[in-house]
Amino acid sequence: MPNGALVLFRNTALPSTATQGMTSTVGEPSVANRGDQILMTGNWYTARSSDNGTSWQFISPFSFFPSPGSGFCCDQTAIHIPGRDATVWLLQYSRANNTNTLRIAVKKGNLDGDGDDWHFWDLHPVQVNPAWAGEWFDYNHAAISDNFLYVVSNSFTVADSDWRRCVVFRIPLDVVANGGTLTFSHFQSTTNFSLRCTQGARNVMYFASHNNQQQIRVFSWPEASTQVSQVNVAVTPWQGGAYSAPGPDGTNWLARCDPRITGAWVANGVIGFLWTANRLGSRPFPHVRVVRINEATKTRRDEPDLWSASTAYAYPDAYPNDQGEVGITLFRGGGTLHPGHVVGLRNDTTNAWSLLATKNSTHGPLDNKWGDYLTCRRHAPNSRTWLAAGFTLQGGGTRDKIEPRVVHFGRAEI
Repeated sequence: MPNGALVLFRNTALPSTATQGMTSTVGEPSVANRGDQILMTGNWYTARSSDNGTSWQFISPFSFFPSPGSGFCCDQTAIHIPGRDATVWLLQYSRANNTNTLRIAVKKGNLDGDGDDWHFWDLHPVQVNPAWAGEWFDYNHAAISDNFLYVVSNSFTVADSDWRRCVVFRIPLDVVANGGTLTFSHFQSTTNFSLRCTQGARNVMYFASHNNQQQIRVFSWPEASTQVSQVNVAVTPWQGGAYSAPGPDGTNWLARCDPRITGAWVANGVIGFLWTANRLGSRPFPHVRVVRINEATKTRRDEPDLWSASTAYAYPDAYPNDQGEVGITLFRGGGTLHPGHVVGLRNDTTNAWSLLATKNSTHGPLDNKWGDYLTCRRHAPNSRTWLAAGFTLQGGGTRDKIEPRVVHFGRAEI
């Protein structure tokens, strides 16, 4: 990998015409690209570019596909599968008839065209197991290994929104790319909430969540096996609770933050997990906990956290490039800073993170809401670099002032 400085190759703000005002301070941006073609999703909007972000076309997730029997809700995810030249788009639909729908839509090749050019499948809890009747899926994400797509979601009861299980679906990539009848295997945990899959997986997928504030549980699912194994890994104790990081205007953008794992990767013999921890000891602001685990021994290697004495860091996601170097996207804010978007990479030579701000907000959110997740992807086809999705507030503190961003970043070629 060239040893150049971290640079922003392209730092693009989406115009209001790309979102049609369907923005939210709980922005949940996700992004996938196929060369100059980019698909970006937010909580309530989707936008598409065919010229590397110079211009954008709004796509309504409420009407682009036929209704599954209820209206579109939220929680979209996009990811490109370079080896199959296919793009996956996950959409979560609203609750109806005592359940809801998680849709897996796939486009082979170019990202232009209308909904008829995509094939899709719908997942319902009761379809997986009749005993899951009366449950609904929420908070999805996607990852890929050499031969499988992994779709992960929590399942809650419709009646009282009690969490029941987290489900990991494993779908053959040949099925994903070519359509036909959906086939999948699945793993469920009724003890570990909101499992997070590793980006960059090859022949083994790893996923994890917290057992408590001193231990995470790491699951391993080899491609060649139907069995999932697990190991508990001790971590330095951290704090959760009510998060707070007021900015210059007093708004608390972290009021609804929680400590679930939001980023995970595996590369070069290292498994990594990231989450937002609360202030503790000499760290006066919420910050990003990072735990790196030896892939062979499943033992903790180190904990290169991201923290500051003057501002908070939160909502991290990460992805390794094709040489195993880890790119990251996250937010920072509080103290003298309104919430802003930041990207970076891990430099193992200097044992440090290199970070660059892409944009700072001009205001904090008047509703004291932010999140729930960000997305970092390996750029396709420039797989030494990364593409990240983010957002800020520009010109006010209400949701219509949200400005989404797509950022292409990496090391300068030298």
